[in-house]
Amino acid sequence: MRIVLLLLTFLSVPFAAAACGADSRCEVPGGYYLAAAPDDWDQKTPLRLVVYFHGWNGSPEGAFRNKGMVRGATSRGALFVAPFAQTGYWRQMGSNRAERGRDEAAYVRAVMKDIRSRWPIDDSQTLASGFSRGGSMVWNVACYTGDLFRAYAPIAGGFWRSNPDTCPTGPVNLRHIHGLKDQVVAFDEVGVYNSMPIPEGFDILARVNGTADKSRKVKSGDKRLTCERWDTSDSGRILELCLHDRGHSIPAEWVGQGLDWLADLPKDS
Repeated sequence: MRIVLLLLTFLSVPFAAAACGADSRCEVPGGYYLAAAPDDWDQKTPLRLVVYFHGWNGSPEGAFRNKGMVRGATSRGALFVAPFAQTGYWRQMGSNRAERGRDEAAYVRAVMKDIRSRWPIDDSQTLASGFSRGGSMVWNVACYTGDLFRAYAPIAGGFWRSNPDTCPTGPVNLRHIHGLKDQVVAFDEVGVYNSMPIPEGFDILARVNGTADKSRKVKSGDKRLTCERWDTSDSGRILELCLHDRGHSIPAEWVGQGLDWLADLPKDS
């Protein structure tokens, strides 16, 4: 009986490992990240998670100045995390693709390990999102460390300079948002900064997922977006492409909407 009482006491104690956050850096090998939990979090309930990769020459601090984006995550019961890109940009991953500098796969794994040591995380509700070069990072994370998140939601950024032959960590759930008038990262051609066409990235994931060719139109909850979904696949994973008529942009609410998309995924996907 004493053991049972001690166990119950232990389970009722708030999770108190976090010693960093939005105003103090969480240091990890290769860099740091900033994080914010919901204001009304009870310090013990497992949190949803969104890790947001900032754009070119951005920073975690800059991401946190976008209060609407942060609130869009925390108001949905999620921990909002913003990692740090060395010298302002994320590097490509993979054999014959990796750029000189930090091993980004190792860094992201270190960030995820540290997050789980500081906060209780609901592993069924983990999302990686990012904008522009940060969106490119999300595609790389999905392809080369796809076991780290339940779903991926890149915005206005895909593979850079070259496409991988395949994705070593296997099938993923991914929802991509892109503007048809984007002149920084072109949607269907090589961009001015050598970004690769987004449809080519989808072709790679479709092969990895074992996705059927047939897609269907779906409502996004955002009138600016026209979305197409491929939800029949050998792996059970889902791909979705949402287009809009604007340029290279990311309204603050789109990251939060990515969490809504994640929440609506079938449990077996």
